[in-house]
Amino acid sequence: MKIMYKVFAMMTLQFALVTVVFAQKAIIEDETVTISDSEFEYLVSRWTRQMRDAALADEGDRLELINLSLANKKVARMANQVALENPAARWQYQLGLEAYQRDFVFRQYRESLQTPDFSDLAQERYKLKYEKIAAIPEKRVSSHILFAVKLGSSENREEITPKAQGVLDQLRAGADFSKMVAEYSDEPGAVEKDGKFDKWVAYGELGVSPRYTNGLFSIASVGEYSDLVLTQFGIHIIRLDGIQEKSYKPYEEVKADIIKELEAEYISLSMKEYVGGFNITENAVIDEEAIEMILAPYASE
Repeated sequence: MKIMYKVFAMMTLQFALVTVVFAQKAIIEDETVTISDSEFEYLVSRWTRQMRDAALADEGDRLELINLSLANKKVARMANQVALENPAARWQYQLGLEAYQRDFVFRQYRESLQTPDFSDLAQERYKLKYEKIAAIPEKRVSSHILFAVKLGSSENREEITPKAQGVLDQLRAGADFSKMVAEYSDEPGAVEKDGKFDKWVAYGELGVSPRYTNGLFSIASVGEYSDLVLTQFGIHIIRLDGIQEKSYKPYEEVKADIIKELEAEYISLSMKEYVGGFNITENAVIDEEAIEMILAPYASE
């Protein structure tokens, strides 16, 4: 019990020190619980705009907000008493406080970090990772004729495939694409769109069938056709209508993103180093015998 009271005496002293540092003029008092002017100023700064407007406009709402703050302080004070009276909850309370203190210290350090000017380094990274950072992949636009195939029906596919191949042969021989679309395509609205797949797509584009893009990017030149392509929608004849060549974004366009990435890396490394500074040191003293005795009952689990 002496140890327990010693621990909580230290905790009470810590809270008292914090109170001394921040306390100014008490502007709210209730049964020995007080809120100082600086504390209330901070509380108001944390309120939402709606809460502040309510406190300004209505005394009842203002009193309710004050009541909430006072109640929180009373409960916090009670927590110390509950932990003193309940040894089983003592370490739960202590560890909870330590976890908050840990987060508080790390959060304060994170907020205090000042990142250096990464402009020169950003230019170097742009040069070194030019392909990854600045590349705009080639995109292609196409038109197609769709021969609908029943899902899971190999007989239906075998029946339609020769028909689709015949149309492809005619197109490669010079047949009019628009007429073939009107006559054969099963895609809804194909005639109105003249078979156009109205989207520029990159290789591996999400939301587009991989088989379709594979077929599209297998075509050598604009105006030429793919071999027959089977997707979940059916059999396609794809015509390549245009190519946007691969290009690269200028440095100024990606500069902000590169600097943001460098700052994030700097903060991550700084935090890792700071946190590591609290790790166990070579001066630590560990009673291995006592630890073994505490762990022993769990050995059979």
